Amino acid sequence: MQALTLMVVYALTTITVQFVGLLISRLIEYEWPTLGLMSFLILFMAAFGIAWPIAVRVAEWLIRRAGHEVETAQSGGYVVEPAKRTRPSV
Repeated sequence: MQALTLMVVYALTTITVQFVGLLISRLIEYEWPTLGLMSFLILFMAAFGIAWPIAVRVAEWLIRRAGHEVETAQSGGYVVEPAKRTRPSV
């Protein structure tokens, strides 16, 4: 459930950051038409990286507010366990 919360919050955060980037690039294009496309592409790609840390913090806050503990360990997938040391037989 926590992964789903994070994915939904990330999608909403990305949409919001993309919209802000669009507004900024439109303002830049109004002033300097030759920089409009470049600023849009830079802000478009940067929005994905900017939205991730914001989404993680918001999702953690939502999970804690619901009264749950935030999972920090890897769940599912390939998990590597540390090798156990054995004493050599004498």
